[in-house]
Amino acid sequence: MEATGAHVTRAPAKGPKPKDMARAGWESRLAAGVSALLVLTGISGLWIWLGPFSVTSQLILLAHSIVGLLALVPIVFYLWRHVSTWFRQKLTAAMFLGWALLGLGAVTMVSGLVVTWQAAFGQRVGDLWDWLHLVTGLAVLGLVVAHLVAAWLRRRPAAVRDTELAGAMGRFRRRQGFYLATPIVALLLAAFLWPETNYRHPPPEGYSLPIYAQKFEEYRGNPFAPSFARTDDLQMVRSELLAGSRGCGSAGCHPQILDEWLPSAHRFSAMNAPFQAVQKNFAEDREAAETRYCAGCHDPISLFAGAKDLHNLSLSAPGMDEGISCVACHSISEVDQRGNADYVLTPPEKYLGEVVARDGAAAKFLSDFLIRAYPGQHLADYDRNLLRSPEFCATCHKQFIPEALNRFGMVEGQNQYDEWKNGHWHSDDPELDLSCRDCHMRLVTESTDPGSGEGGDRRRDTEDGSHRHHGFIGTNFFIPQVMKLEGWERQVALTEEWVRGETVLPEIGDIWPEGPVASLELTHVERARAGDQVEVRAVIQNRKAGHNFITGPLDFVRSWIHLRAFDGNGELLAEWGAIDPTSRRILDVGGREHAIGNLRDEGTLVLEAMPVDGEGRELREHQLWQKAGGKGKRVVFPQYSDSHLFRLQIPPGTQGPVTIEADLQYRRYRQEFLDLVVPDMESASGVNQPTVTQASARSEISLDGP
Repeated sequence: MEATGAHVTRAPAKGPKPKDMARAGWESRLAAGVSALLVLTGISGLWIWLGPFSVTSQLILLAHSIVGLLALVPIVFYLWRHVSTWFRQKLTAAMFLGWALLGLGAVTMVSGLVVTWQAAFGQRVGDLWDWLHLVTGLAVLGLVVAHLVAAWLRRRPAAVRDTELAGAMGRFRRRQGFYLATPIVALLLAAFLWPETNYRHPPPEGYSLPIYAQKFEEYRGNPFAPSFARTDDLQMVRSELLAGSRGCGSAGCHPQILDEWLPSAHRFSAMNAPFQAVQKNFAEDREAAETRYCAGCHDPISLFAGAKDLHNLSLSAPGMDEGISCVACHSISEVDQRGNADYVLTPPEKYLGEVVARDGAAAKFLSDFLIRAYPGQHLADYDRNLLRSPEFCATCHKQFIPEALNRFGMVEGQNQYDEWKNGHWHSDDPELDLSCRDCHMRLVTESTDPGSGEGGDRRRDTEDGSHRHHGFIGTNFFIPQVMKLEGWERQVALTEEWVRGETVLPEIGDIWPEGPVASLELTHVERARAGDQVEVRAVIQNRKAGHNFITGPLDFVRSWIHLRAFDGNGELLAEWGAIDPTSRRILDVGGREHAIGNLRDEGTLVLEAMPVDGEGRELREHQLWQKAGGKGKRVVFPQYSDSHLFRLQIPPGTQGPVTIEADLQYRRYRQEFLDLVVPDMESASGVNQPTVTQASARSEISLDGP
C-alpha cells in the first residue's frame, strides 16, 4: 500500500491475543498437572530435608524420585510449549519469574537425574550434586508459587469482566487442588497401612536368672546377666536386625571393609571351635543361661536374641557365624570402662527392605537406594564418635570374673585397656598418645570406601582417602587357617608380619619404632674354657606393644625363648624351649615338658599364666567361670624388660667357638589346651598350630685351651 499522507494504517498483529492465550493456559489440564508436580516435588523435597526418619519419609522419597523421573517428559514438553507461546510478549513480573523458574528448573532436573543415578547405581550421592539439587529444588518451589500468584494477580481484573477467563481460572484451581491432594492422601494412606515389623520383644517370663538379677546389685534389672551388655530398652532383639553383615559390602558400599572383616577375630569370635567347646563345657558345668557372661563379647547376636537359654541346645541364633557383626559393633551407643561387655546397644532404625534384602534382589536394591539417597539415619546409627575411643575397645578388652560367677570373689582377667592406660604409649600429649586403633586398625590408603577420610582424628583429615582396617590385626593367625575363612591368606600374612614386628605404619612412624615388637638380646662372658659352666642371660624388652607382652587369655597364649648352644662343628650342646615333635608341647631342657611357673634361672622363659579355682586346682580347659586366682603369671610391661638365666655346661674337649642362638617364639594356643578342649581340630582341618618367630639373637663364646 502506498502512503498518501503522514498517517499510515498498519495491519493488525497475527496470532492469538494475550487474553486468549491466558484463558487457554488456565484451561490447560497439562498446566495444572505440571504446576502441581513441581509443587509436590518441592514440598516432598522439603520434607525429605527437614522431616524425621520414618516410613512416611521413605515413601515420600521414593515417590519424589519415581514421580520426578516419570514427570520429566511432560514437564519438558509443557515448558517448551509454554515458552513458545509467551516468549514474544512484553516482560512482566510473571514472565520474569517464569524465566528464572525455567533456568533453575533445568538445573534441578539435571541434578535430580544425577542424584537419582548415584543413589541407584553409585557408591554414594555426591555432596555437591545433593546440595545443588536441594537448593535449586527449593528455589523452584518458591518460584512456581510466585509465578502462579503473579499470573493470577495479573489476570484477576480481567477475570472480573470475562466469565470464560474466570471459569478457566477456577477450574485450574480445582484441578490443581485435586492433583495435589490425591498423591498426598495416597502416601499418607500407604504409610498408615504399611506393615510394621517389630524386631524387639520383651524377655519371656522366667528368662532372667534370679541369682544375678536379685542378689547382685550390678545385675539388677538386666535380663542378659551375667553379662553387663544390655539393650537400650532391655528388650530382646531379633537376630536378623543385628546380622546381615555381607549386605554392608554389596552394591558398592563397603566392600573393602567387608573383605577385611570376614577373616578377622571379630568375625569368628563365636563360631570358632575352641570357643564353642568352652561354651559347651560351661553350660554343662553350670547351666546354659550362664554362658551369657561370654556372649556379650563373643556372641552378641545370640545373646540379644535370647538364644543363651536351656531351651536352645546350640546356644546360638541365626547370625552367630558373624560373631561381632557390623551392626552389633556399630550399634553400641554407650560404654563403661568397667569392662565385661558393659555397654548399651541401641538397635538401628532399618530402612524399607533392609532386613529382608538378603532374600531378594528387589528389596536389596530398594534399601541400598534409600540409604544412599537418604543417609542421615544410617550415619546417625552407625557413625558414632564413641567408636573412635579406646574406652569403646575397653568394654570387651577388659575382663574380670565377678563374685556372682565364680562364687568366690572378684578376680581380674585379661585387661588390655588398663595395661595401655597405665603404660608408656598413653600420653596426655595428643601428639604422642597412641590408642588401640592407631596400631590395630591401620590406615588403608587409596580407599574406595564412601566413609573414607576422618576429621575428628588429630593425624587425619576428611580428604585423606583412607579408612581404618577392619581386620583388627593382632595375633590370631591360626583360626583363620583352620576355618579357611574368606580372605584368610591375606589375614594370616598380615598377622604374622605384625607378630614378627615387620609392619610399618607411616601414620605413626614418627612415634612408633621400627623392628620387633619385643627385642631379644644375649649377654655372657666373651671367653671360657671347655668344661666350664657359662651363664647366658637372655633379655627381652617390650618395645612396641601398647599393653603387656604378652596379653590376652594367658592360660593359652604363649611366648617363650628357644635357646640352643652349638660347638665349633655345629653339634648341639644344649637346648631349652624346643617343641616336642610328637606332643608339640614346649620343652624346658633335656626333653622335659615345660611346667608352668619356672623361676628365672630354671628351664626356659615362658610368658604365661594359669588360672586356678577356689581350691587351688589348675583350670587347664579355660574354665574361667571357676577362676578364683592364678599362678605363674609372667608378662612384660610396656617399655620394660625381663630376663632369664641359662646355665650352659660346656663339655670337656669341646671345640670352639660355642655359638648361642635364641629365638623368641609365639603361639596362639597352649598345645595342652587344644589337646584337651578340641582334640580333633588340627587333624580335621589339616592345619597344625604354627609357631612364629618374633625376634632372634646370635652370639659366640670363644674357648681358650683344652
